[in-house]
Amino acid sequence: MSYPFSLFPTIRTEFHAPLSGDVTQNVEPRVFSPDIAGDPRIESRIHRNIASYGTQLGKILEALETLSAATDTPLPQIDSLVERVEAEKTHHRETLRREAEEALMRLKRADETAWTEVIQK
Repeated sequence: MSYPFSLFPTIRTEFHAPLSGDVTQNVEPRVFSPDIAGDPRIESRIHRNIASYGTQLGKILEALETLSAATDTPLPQIDSLVERVEAEKTHHRETLRREAEEALMRLKRADETAWTEVIQK
């Protein structure tokens, strides 16, 4: 791999422009947003106390799958969306497990007593 901003191309260096790192976005209703038709305080409470948007959408997708099967009406876009969501969840679980196993191995190498305490919990 070539690094165009490296003074020493054989030494791996990475260049990141300002504000070009990882970006996360909190998806919550904005209390004073004109985008929310209902009461934003209620929307926020539902999101925090009852179900995330993902959980709510998951229930809707389940209902659509059930209706599709019951009425023999194909919904290929919904089926594809559900498959992609499930694949992402599986990938996340596998990654989390791999990272946990790697962390445990590092702990065992660094402090076998602490490792033993952790795995016996």
